[in-house]
Amino acid sequence: MENQSPITFSFSLPVGLLDSQDRRHRDGEMRLATGQDEFYFHADSRSLENPAYGTLILLSRVIVQLGELSPVTPEDLEELFLCDWQYLQEVYNTINPPESAIFTTGEL
Repeated sequence: MENQSPITFSFSLPVGLLDSQDRRHRDGEMRLATGQDEFYFHADSRSLENPAYGTLILLSRVIVQLGELSPVTPEDLEELFLCDWQYLQEVYNTINPPESAIFTTGEL
């Protein structure tokens, strides 16, 4: 079976992620989530300790690119402005089936 490229969806963050060199990363691509992403999310101890952090773990797995960042790590996403974090959750929930929607309680 041939390895296929993932289906991706483009997005543009409302504010953008500022990296350590003050570069702003706004435009990105997100792919559909897989069962493996869900398994990885639940197996990571950081998501067990803090469900909100689990959202960052899951998003980092499905965001293919954010500006010049690829791969995108949960640590990168820790620097998101709240409106960008909420926006990424909306994008994820829009492109993935309802049963895979991200629901979090609390704050980062």
